[in-house]
Amino acid sequence: MFKKLLIICFLVVSIHSYSQLRTGILVGGGIGLEQNLSVNKNNTEFLKGVQFKDTYLYNVLLGYRFRFENQSHKNLFFDIDPLLKLQTFKSSDFEPGNTNDYTSVTKEAHYLNFQLAVSASANYKIFKELYVGLGIEPTWNIVTDGKPFDIPILGKIGYNFNNKVDISLTYRQGFTNTINDSKYSKGRTSDIYLSIFIPFTVR
Repeated sequence: MFKKLLIICFLVVSIHSYSQLRTGILVGGGIGLEQNLSVNKNNTEFLKGVQFKDTYLYNVLLGYRFRFENQSHKNLFFDIDPLLKLQTFKSSDFEPGNTNDYTSVTKEAHYLNFQLAVSASANYKIFKELYVGLGIEPTWNIVTDGKPFDIPILGKIGYNFNNKVDISLTYRQGFTNTINDSKYSKGRTSDIYLSIFIPFTVR
């Protein structure tokens, strides 16, 4: 946690020294990847022999980007993105000993996880307008059966098309169980998504 706070402080101080601010809308969406889940062995259904399978399907996001640039350091820039996100999951419960037999599903449902997040990243141009970035994304899970807070890390690669449209691909790795505390004692989710940044103003 201390290292994460140092990173945030470094970003804030570095961003403050940058002179040009580019802002605009950010939209995106992607797919969920494999989760690392440990079953809660005290769950009453699990004690009866029922087995669980929760799958992270996809995500969508809507946000606003603040991009901080400096003409004397054109290759390095910073993004701060307040985000509203939605994750979709599929939950299946299976009869005892039949996790691979999909005809034995006793209960199946789709559910949503709404999130408010602030994504902060430092980015560097590696070739013309092609850049890579690293950052963190403090997240509050508004509607979830799991933990309310998480601080995922992220890595991204993107391309800026003449400062009119910016497209990036981001991998995000979470660390807390945002799925279902009653079913899983431990868990984390990761995803990969494509986002489009359309700048409106520069000052």
